[in-house]
Amino acid sequence: MTTFSDLLDKFLNPPAGRQGGQEGLRLVAEVAERVSANPLSASLRAAKGGLLVLVERQGSREELVLVCSHRDPAPAWVNLFIGDRTESGGVQVWAAPCSPVNIPALQAALPNLRPKPMGMAPSFGFGDRTGLATPGHVKAMNSDGEDLVPIFAQQSIREMTRTERTPIEVMADATWGAFRAGWRGPVGADADHLMTPGDVDETVAAGFTFFTIDPSAHVDQRADDYTPAQVDQFFQKLIGDRVPGAGDILDLYGDRIYDLAAAKIVMEKPVLKRAAVKYGRALAHIYHLAGYISKTMGGGGFELEISVDETDQPTTIAEHLFIAQELKRHGIPVVSLAPRFIGDFEKGIDYRGDVNRFKEELVHHAAIAEEYGPYKISLHSGSDKFGVYPLVRQITGQAFHVKTAGTSYLEALRTACRANPDFFREIVSFSRRRFDIDRATYHISAGLEPTPPPKDLAADDLERVYLNEDNGRQILHVTYGSVLTAKSSENGSGYRFRDRLLNLLRDHRDLHEKVLAGHLGKHLRLLSSRNG
Repeated sequence: MTTFSDLLDKFLNPPAGRQGGQEGLRLVAEVAERVSANPLSASLRAAKGGLLVLVERQGSREELVLVCSHRDPAPAWVNLFIGDRTESGGVQVWAAPCSPVNIPALQAALPNLRPKPMGMAPSFGFGDRTGLATPGHVKAMNSDGEDLVPIFAQQSIREMTRTERTPIEVMADATWGAFRAGWRGPVGADADHLMTPGDVDETVAAGFTFFTIDPSAHVDQRADDYTPAQVDQFFQKLIGDRVPGAGDILDLYGDRIYDLAAAKIVMEKPVLKRAAVKYGRALAHIYHLAGYISKTMGGGGFELEISVDETDQPTTIAEHLFIAQELKRHGIPVVSLAPRFIGDFEKGIDYRGDVNRFKEELVHHAAIAEEYGPYKISLHSGSDKFGVYPLVRQITGQAFHVKTAGTSYLEALRTACRANPDFFREIVSFSRRRFDIDRATYHISAGLEPTPPPKDLAADDLERVYLNEDNGRQILHVTYGSVLTAKSSENGSGYRFRDRLLNLLRDHRDLHEKVLAGHLGKHLRLLSSRNG
């Protein structure tokens, strides 16, 4: 009679030329039956000394990870799991909840799920505002993203606040989702748009390894409009306030000619002073926060990205050159930098602007990144920018990072639209009522007038108008926080939409994964080196 111990041995040590998958599936099927659960075969993984599989309790949505190993000797990682332990047929079994508390154990068993620095490899960030999108992201990567490194755990502090999630929850949702879908490649984890040491503390504790510093609160947004006399006045104030580096900027860079691969650039002193006024205090903030991140990480591997895209005016070539030199001079190693590009990078829709001018500017930005890094050019608000993806891929020589976020939320709503149109109408009606308030923090061109209310649309038109057309997409995009945190009653108990949406996505996982893989796969294909 074949024992559980025999099956585990055959799975972990299959005969030459064979894989032990069938033995593993048989073992977990029998073990799962004892706890009244259904195993998900895609998640079945061998670890050193044991196996792991995700199961769903029958008759409920509860998920567990079953961990099977020999009792003696048991691998060290097994005892990190917190759950119920039993023994059967010479095998010890842990039934552990898929919660944040068991993430360290899962990552110890499967090290590829522990985030790590990505270096200069082309990378793609999948933001997830529901916590259920990662399996669809994995499916997109498996079909279309073979030459990209994924970041499944990516969220800004602002997004976490608006969705009432924590860094630990974001990390856990992405990690369990990757395990569920059987992801075997490396992963990164992006703590996006960090502004304060407190932001750093929370995201370091959660296991993030990629830190995007957002100094936008310290950028002088009016600098482009100052008169020369005002520029001189504010530049002298930088020096008087002892802003790091301000006193010797003119001597170092003033009227210097830079012979880059793309073109010769003359850093005229008036231009340099204006760049310093605009970004000098922002750079000081970057130095401070970068030092704090390094100290907090305590020698652990991490990467820095600098985001200067949250400004009203584009980052000029001279400004990027100034920033790059100052970062290098002050010993701030960055893996990527996000300029504010020309044109409009509005949320959830394609690029709006002169593509030829964007191409010309990108050539210079990429040349600066190569000369003073090298570091990757990062494209923020990267969702659905299909018109410029091929240029980003070609001009940067695959030295790019692209961030998406809201587009996956829209695909969750697409799933809701197809599975339950009446529920989707509720969300759209609520979003329209919230739109004028929520749009205040976004640079978008959408308005309510061009898009009819959902009550005026037939079921067949709902998806087209609100999820395929630019105006409707943006109405839904900017109201995500209000939808996901709206309360069901005046006393604040329960959520109005959130739980129903998450349960719908769980009940229609195949549809949700399909629409995500289709939409995000289009992004990945246009960025892939396979396309030339």
